[in-house]
Amino acid sequence: MNIAIVGLGYVGAVSGACFAQMGHSVFGVDRDAFKVDRIRQGKAPFYEPGLEELVTENVAAGRLRATTILREALAEADVAIVCVGTPSDRSGNLGQIGRAHV
Repeated sequence: MNIAIVGLGYVGAVSGACFAQMGHSVFGVDRDAFKVDRIRQGKAPFYEPGLEELVTENVAAGRLRATTILREALAEADVAIVCVGTPSDRSGNLGQIGRAHV
């Protein structure tokens, strides 16, 4: 399966590396060029036990790629998984999808 992962933070990068390890083709996207560059180099964008090895192996195998261009990641995707921060209001309460914050 071709999977687009939107957001390469703790949830997205780890999920993407794990899906790639399972044999899926994963294309991660993030606006943070540092995270994208690290993955392209076959390196983890942050420390998480075992992540560096998964990223290295799956980038080398061609199953894990990264970009800063959303359209590029979505072009081949069978499914897209959004792994971005949950917005909160001024008091710190987590937002809800579709709920307007005033």
